[in-house]
Amino acid sequence: MSGNCSWIACMIFVMTLASSCTKSAEGITGPAGPAGAAGRSVTDQRSAITGYVVLATQFTATDSLTDSVEVSTVMGDSALSVLTDKTGKFVLPGLKSGTYRIMFRKAGYDSIAINIEHSAGNADQFINILQIDGTLTTRILSQDMQILPSPFDLVSKYLNLNTLISGPAITNVTMRYMDIYFSSSPDVNAHNYLYTFNTYTHNEGTNTFNSQIFFAGTDINSTRFQPGDTVYMKSYIVPPYSFDTSWFDTNTYQTVSYPYTGDSLSNYFIWPN
Repeated sequence: MSGNCSWIACMIFVMTLASSCTKSAEGITGPAGPAGAAGRSVTDQRSAITGYVVLATQFTATDSLTDSVEVSTVMGDSALSVLTDKTGKFVLPGLKSGTYRIMFRKAGYDSIAINIEHSAGNADQFINILQIDGTLTTRILSQDMQILPSPFDLVSKYLNLNTLISGPAITNVTMRYMDIYFSSSPDVNAHNYLYTFNTYTHNEGTNTFNSQIFFAGTDINSTRFQPGDTVYMKSYIVPPYSFDTSWFDTNTYQTVSYPYTGDSLSNYFIWPN
C-alpha cells in the first residue's frame, strides 16, 4: 500500500513540475508597414458612355454607311469628340459622373443632341441605339391650284392642288411628305393657322403630285369665308411621319421637334362664290 502511494505521489509531483514549467510566448509588435496607395474617391471614378448610331436617309431608307458620325460632349473645360466605327458604335471614354449633353453630327444628316445622366463607377454606360435622319433637300418649286365644288354635296368645296418638287422622281422608295397650313392671316405658319392638312406622294413616277383638300361648307375650322376672301396657305416638306420624335435642348430649354422641317412655300387662293 505504501508503495502504491509513493508511486502516485511521484506522478503528481512530475505533472505539477511540468505544468509549472510551461510558458506562453508573447510576440513583440514589429514596425508598421508602408502605407498603401490611396483609393479613388467616388467623385473621381470614371467610365465610358457608349452606344450605336444608325442613319436613315430622307426617303425613309436605312443607310448602310454608319461610320464617321461625330459624337462630342464637354467634361468641365475639356471638349471630347470621337467618331463612330463602321458598325455605328461609339465610345466616349473616361467620363466622370454628371450630366452630359452629347451631340451627334454628320454631313448630310440632321444633327441631334441628347442629355445623359452618367453615374461613372466601374461599368461603362450603354445608351442604346440612336437614329439620325437625313437632311431634307427636296424643294417645293411651284403649286397650281383650283377651288372646286365638292362632288358629294352642294355647299362643300375642295382644293385641287398640284405640287412640283425637286429631286429624284417620286417612287415607292423616294416618297415625300408635306404639311399644309391654312389661315385668314398672311402670317400663316406651323404655329399660326386655322387648319392643317397632311399629305404625301405615291408612286407618281414624276416630280408632281396631287392633293385634294375638302372644306365643309363655307368654313375652315369654324372660320367663315365669304366669296372674294383670301385664304392664305403655307406648305412644308416634312420628314416621314413615322420618324417624328423630339429632343430637349438644354442650351435653350426648348423641346425641339426632330427630324427637322424642310423647304416651305407660301401661297393663297380666293374663296369662290
